[in-house]
Amino acid sequence: MTELVEKKEILVDVVTPPEIVLSEAQKAAQALTEVIKSKPKPVIIRGEQYLEFEDWQTVGRFYGLVPKVTETQYIQIGKAEGFSAKAVVVRTKDGMEITGAEAMCLNDEPNWKDKPMFMLKSMAQTRACAKALRNVLAWVVVLAGYKPTPAEEIIEVENISQNPPELHEKREPISEYRSETKTQPEASSKTKKANSTSELISDAQKGYILGIIKKREWSYEDAMKIISDIAGREVEKINDLTKEEASKIITKLKEEPF
Repeated sequence: MTELVEKKEILVDVVTPPEIVLSEAQKAAQALTEVIKSKPKPVIIRGEQYLEFEDWQTVGRFYGLVPKVTETQYIQIGKAEGFSAKAVVVRTKDGMEITGAEAMCLNDEPNWKDKPMFMLKSMAQTRACAKALRNVLAWVVVLAGYKPTPAEEIIEVENISQNPPELHEKREPISEYRSETKTQPEASSKTKKANSTSELISDAQKGYILGIIKKREWSYEDAMKIISDIAGREVEKINDLTKEEASKIITKLKEEPF
C-alpha cells in the first residue's frame, strides 16, 4: 500500500510591507546623494560613480549597521605577498552579525607593490569592511544611482588592466612576516628634505593628524615612523610636514577603519 504524503508549500513571509521598505530606502538614497554631491573628489570611472568605504559607512549608519574586522592574516600566493582580512556587519541595537566578507591586498597590484606592509594590511581591512556593507546595502546604493562595487576594488581592477605587472618580476618579501631575515639597504627617499618653498602644514591638518594618533593610541615614535613611511622621507616632527604631505598622510590614515 502506497502512503500518500501531503506536501505543503513553504512561502517566505514579507516582514515589512514593500511600499514602506521602498519609501525608507528612497529617503536613505536621497540623503546619500546629498552627501556624495558635497565630495570634492568623487570616484568616477568610465562615466560611472563608485562609493568609497566612508560612503558605505554612511549608508550603514542610516540602518544602524557598522562594519567590524574579525580577522587579518599575512598571506603569500606565488610570489605575491600581503594580507587577507575578514569583516562582518553588526546591527548596533542588538549586536547581531548580519553578513560578512573577505578581501585581500597583495603587493602584485601596481598601486601597492612599493607600499609598506601596514598599508597593505589596512587596505585589506578596508576592502573587507566595504564588501561586507555592500552585501547588505547594495540595493540602496543602486537605488541612489551609484554602482554597487566599492571604489577600493574597482580602482585596483582599472589600474591592473591599464598597468599589467611583470609576470617574472622578483619581489622582496615582507621580512617581518618571513622566517628569513634580510638586510635591506636604507631607502634613499628617507634622506629627502621637504621643499623649502612649500607651504607648511596648517593648524587644521596638524590637529586632524594628532587626533588620529590619539584615537589609535599610537606612541609618538610609532606615529612618526608611519608618517615618515607615507611622506617618503624622514620626518622628526609633525610641524616639519608640508601642506601637500599632510594632505597625503591624512588620506592614507583615513583608509584604515577605526
